[in-house]
Parts: sequence; structure tokens; C-alpha cells
Amino acid sequence: MKQLALICTGCILILSACAPSISTSISKHYPSLDYREEVKVIGLKEPMPANAEEIGSVKIGDSGFSTDCGWDIALEKAVNEARKKGGNAIKIIKHTPPNMGSTCHRITALILRVS
Repeated sequence: MKQLALICTGCILILSACAPSISTSISKHYPSLDYREEVKVIGLKEPMPANAEEIGSVKIGDSGFSTDCGWDIALEKAVNEARKKGGNAIKIIKHTPPNMGSTCHRITALILRVS
């Protein structure tokens, strides 16, 4: 029985270590958006809308053991975090593509509320 518990604990640790790291910083709180609501993605070189209110930031990084961390996954995670925090847009402010230090796309984005 102890061996089974140890194996299950090890599997949980391994699976959770494979996910990209996510950190958010929020300065204003809003209710979460419905999962079906669109979150606009504003690219690195696109200007931020004049009517945008910054409510925080999100960083999607590499946990060291991340495996599924392509551009689409990193972007999806950033959008989902914005939605949870009440943001209806994100503005990418930094993108680090895979390199010798990491095989993951890493992004930093501002979480916005655009009227």
C-alpha cells in the first residue's frame, strides 16, 4: 500500500512539473469572464488601445521540466489567466522564443480591460 501511494505521489509531481510556469500580478480586481468570451491578443509591435485599462500582468515561463510549451500553448495560458482576472485583452510586451536555455516560448503580457 505504501508503494502504491509513493508511485501515485511521484506521478503527480512529474505531471505537474511538465506544465509551463504561470505567474500573475494584479493591481485591480474584476469578476472573471465567462470561458466563451473572447480575449483579444495585441501583438508585440501593435499599439495598445487608447481606451485600455491595465489591470495586471501575466508571465508564462518554463518550469525547467516543461514539455508542452509551444507558442499556441503559452498564448492560450496567458489568455486564460486574463479571463480569470476579468481582462478582455492582453498586450504582449515580451516574447522569448526557444533557445539553448529553454525549449519553451516564454511571454510576458499586460492584462487589459478594453471598453
